[in-house]
Amino acid sequence: QRSTMSTLTLFGSSISSLSHSVQMALDLLNLKYTYIEVNIHEGGTQTPDFLSLNPHQSVPVLVDSNLIITESSAAITYLVSQYSPSNLYPECGATKRSQIDQRLQFNIGKFYKRMGDCVYPFCLGKTVNIDSEKIEALKECLMWINQMTVGGYVLDSSMTIADLAFLSTMSTLEACNLLDLSPYKNLQVWLDGMKKQVPNYENNCKNGAAEFGNWFQENYKANKTRVVERKDVYKEDTENDEGKSDETYIVTETVSNISSSDYAYSTDYTFSASDDGSYTPVNIPLDGAGQRKGGAALARQTMMIVAPALGSIPLLKQ
Repeated sequence: QRSTMSTLTLFGSSISSLSHSVQMALDLLNLKYTYIEVNIHEGGTQTPDFLSLNPHQSVPVLVDSNLIITESSAAITYLVSQYSPSNLYPECGATKRSQIDQRLQFNIGKFYKRMGDCVYPFCLGKTVNIDSEKIEALKECLMWINQMTVGGYVLDSSMTIADLAFLSTMSTLEACNLLDLSPYKNLQVWLDGMKKQVPNYENNCKNGAAEFGNWFQENYKANKTRVVERKDVYKEDTENDEGKSDETYIVTETVSNISSSDYAYSTDYTFSASDDGSYTPVNIPLDGAGQRKGGAALARQTMMIVAPALGSIPLLKQ
């Protein structure tokens, strides 16, 4: 053990999955630390004191004496390396460390980002639709993770800090109830096992993930209601306006119907995941223009609606 004295302070947010990963690492290593909640809803990341720690305006921020670490992956690798070198992030063995680093970067650059592309626009009131391409991209990530976890953990057959990073993101996604996760069998076994294995999981991750999930669901339902209301108003206006074409109304009605459907809870028809982590893509025929065929039923599954692009989200990105 490198050090027996700790002056660790974690600035985080209860709804930040990236904060959860650092909290879980601290408790897994049995380190003493001070936790400071940053109220991001009320501009907590934009105060002069916080900006002096992290001008990027994001959480988490780990402080150890004079050292300030503003990236969650860097924070958890530092904690293990500095305070408890172990197989969680082995001190010797560049190959294993590089594989763990790859998983950590995958979580931030692919998994967390693609989840955020789907949920943050709803949470921030920027859209009433989830672009089908973003949903499919997230499903692709889940398929890859399902393959990664065939050995019981994110990397092979023992826990590493990469499991903590994936667990924080996965818990938030699960709490949002955005997708049916049952096709990803390896992932489900891994997730259930990690929840039992990580100390203080409920306080450090589950409760905050549930809070975020409620935030998403409240905005999802509110936006869904507003779409239905706008559809009814437009229909009434169209019936009273002979200048409106039938074609215009049909397109608007179709978009509204898809937006207000239960798409978010539908079955994953893109691929079938098996116990060994492999998958079987579904071959959907294409028309002459290279688009998927299938009519209204398939349109509801693919939900080919172009949603507004996700803007800058400095509060939780990291």
